[in-house]
Order: sequence, then C-alpha cells, then structure tokens
Amino acid sequence: MIARVCNTVPAVFMLPLLLGPLAGVAGAQEETAKDFQPVRFRFYLVQADGFTEQDPEIADVVNELRKLFNFRGYRLVSTPVVNTVLEWSVSGRWEGFGTQRIVVGDSETPWELSVDVRSAPSSPTIRVEVTLTSIVPWSIRENARRDPVEVYLEASVTIRDGQTVVLGSTRTSAEEPVLILVLTPEFDPA
Repeated sequence: MIARVCNTVPAVFMLPLLLGPLAGVAGAQEETAKDFQPVRFRFYLVQADGFTEQDPEIADVVNELRKLFNFRGYRLVSTPVVNTVLEWSVSGRWEGFGTQRIVVGDSETPWELSVDVRSAPSSPTIRVEVTLTSIVPWSIRENARRDPVEVYLEASVTIRDGQTVVLGSTRTSAEEPVLILVLTPEFDPA
C-alpha cells in the first residue's frame, strides 16, 4: 500500500506541470489571433467605351460609374481578388500588403494589382493605397527601351467594410478603351 502511494505522488505533481504549459500555449494562440486581421479586396476592372450590352455582374457598379463618367457602355474585364492579413505593428496600428497578377484576354503583358493597407486601432475604416501596373515580360524587356514596370493607376482612399469606391481611370494606350478600377473591401472574411 505504501508503495502505491509513493508511485502516485509523482503523477499527481506531474499532471499540473504538463497542463500548465498547455494552458499557456492556448492563451498565447488566443493572443496571437488578436494580432491578425484578414481583409479581402474585391476589384472590378471595367472597360468603358461604346459597349451596348448590359453586364449583370456589374449592374450596381455601372449605376455609380454613370454618375462619374460620360461613357455609353461598360464591360467587365476582370474581377481580381487580393487577400491580405493586417498585422499589429510596433507603431501601434494595423498594417498589411498584398498583390495579385492579372492577365486579360490574349494580352502579352500581365498587370499587377498591389494594395498597401493601414488602420488605426478600433477604427471602422482602413487606408488603402492601390497601384495598377503592367509587367513587361522578359522576352519583350530585352528589346524595350522603357522601364520593366509601367504604372497605370495609383490611388489612395479611406474606406469602410463593404463600401464600393471608384478608384480612378486610365488608358494603356491612345487606341485602347479607358480602364476603370473599382474596389470593395471585406473585413474579416469567413
């Protein structure tokens, strides 16, 4: 009987020692989860020109575009999505960055969409800097007398969750239709 009591005593002392670190790990995981905030940026890249057919995917966006621009028609070119994670920075705010490549139709030159995001603590808005660039492929770059990356659009906006904002418009060349970039963020997407 005495032998059994002696053998169970170390087990009684070991159990709290083993559970203690596990509880600490769970607490650290909860703390870490608060240091990250996922954000999904849904973009609409729209061509504006004499398009006559209605595009049901951008019906809501077109209503807003008609208030800002005087084009006869709009056509959806691409709907890129940029997912990013905002991290709590040492400067005391949320910060994040993300990119997405876009290839439209049979174009040889891909585009890149990049977002740089900042937000103050407990703020219902975020500050987003968006850049739309073209990336010149290596096969063209050797013979080209231009920078390998051309910036087509840069915009900075403060935006709320679910708010749709027209960021701006640009032309890739004088012969091409106007491109319009529209953004809708989704905070903490499931």
